[in-house]
This record gives sequence, structure tokens and C-alpha cells, in this order.
Amino acid sequence: MSTQSASDTLGLPEMQLAAVPVQITCDGSDLDWSQALVIEGNRSAEEGLQDWLCFQGLRVNQELGNILRWEERPLRASRIRFFVSNVAWRYGFSFSTGIKSPLGKGIPTPDGWRYPGLCRYGIVLFQPNAQLVVHQVQEASPEQPQEVELDPSLDIAFNVNDAKGSYGDNSGSFDVYVQVVS
Repeated sequence: MSTQSASDTLGLPEMQLAAVPVQITCDGSDLDWSQALVIEGNRSAEEGLQDWLCFQGLRVNQELGNILRWEERPLRASRIRFFVSNVAWRYGFSFSTGIKSPLGKGIPTPDGWRYPGLCRYGIVLFQPNAQLVVHQVQEASPEQPQEVELDPSLDIAFNVNDAKGSYGDNSGSFDVYVQVVS
């Protein structure tokens, strides 16, 4: 089994992520997707990122997550590459609970969390449905983006992994940059 390490450059101590799967399947039948936050993307104007779709200010305090839209329609694809940036959020009401990495705390969560087994307070990508296929977002960059295969008939969404019913005390946001491969 290979071991992944979280980067010290993002303020995380060295930690072993081997126990965290890259993808899980879990139940999403208790969520009303019509109430999810919709984030409209734009073409990035940042130097070197003009080929990326940019989705800014994804919220962390909604259990339903953030559904991506492009040109006033749901963003759908069979394969995307992406990376997250500007990860700056906290859980609870203490400033000592800040999260700066898409890997969150870098440890797997138990049952009772929205996405069990994935990183505690980490960022996830999923497609809203009764049965969720959820991908753990890794540390990536425009030079080395993460790439995933998706169901092209479903929306694309991002969220953070928190205990079920505990999203209301989160604050902050993160940005996502996406390229549609197919």
C-alpha cells in the first residue's frame, strides 16, 4: 500500500493518508438537492489560468454543498481536471480550528460524517444523487491537477466533509478551477 503525505507548505504537519480512500460511495437520499447552493463560474482572468473555469467563494456551511454552473446551465462532463485554491475556512466558533488544505485534518472520518472514510474537514467532489460517488480532493496545482471520471448526466458539486448536521457553524470558503476534458 502506498502512502500519501500532506504538504508542509500548506501548514499541515506530515501525516499519513494511506487509510483515506480516493473515492467512496455513500447515501445521499436524505438530502434535498433542490436547496443546494449554485455557484456560477467564469473564465479565469489570472495569468496562466485563462484556460480554466473559475468557481470562487464556494461555501462551507451548507450540508448540500455547492453545485457548479457554467453559462447558466449545470456543469456536466464525463471527465474533468481540477484543483482548489484559497482554502480558508474554520469549523466551530474558535479561530484555532482553521483549515488551509483540501485534505482538512488528513485523517479518515467515522460513520456519522457526511462522507465517511474521507478526510476530516477535507474538500470533496461529488455528483448529487441518492447514491453518492464522492472523490477526496487532493492537493493539486494547475501544473499537476487532479483528474476524475464522472457521470455526464449528473451535476458536479464540491463540499467539505463535516459531521452530519454540523455544517451551520462553519465559516470561510474555497475556490475551484476546472477544465472539462470530455
